Amino acid sequence: MQAETLAALAALGPLRVTPWRMLLVQGLRQLPDLPDVIRAAGDPIRRVEACSGAPACLQGLAPVRDLARRLAPQVPPGKRLHVSGCAKGCAHPGRADITLVATAAGFDLIRNGTAAAQPDLRGVPADVIDLKGLF
Repeated sequence: MQAETLAALAALGPLRVTPWRMLLVQGLRQLPDLPDVIRAAGDPIRRVEACSGAPACLQGLAPVRDLARRLAPQVPPGKRLHVSGCAKGCAHPGRADITLVATAAGFDLIRNGTAAAQPDLRGVPADVIDLKGLF
């Protein structure tokens, strides 16, 4: 979450963090439309785990957040996508149905594995990644 979004939420009332990594604005019955705030339980972005990536993380070899947002609608219900800026896999240390790991040569694609697993495809450019038919 960007600092601006958090500030906008905090301006609406006291905030509480839930055990499910959600924010609750105390006393608020209707959340105004704010950019980058997930409001629907079925939002496809909830099926994606992504770290902060480059440039926010010194280990990140590529930006990953925009790629994760772009690919989220391709992730079917019940499946998980993990997009990682490096092989450490901090955002999701467990297995995912599809894991994309940034490398110096592009993104490695791993099926049913962690960010440290052996990739099925190597060095795929971010702008051509398409997950249709991979799940």
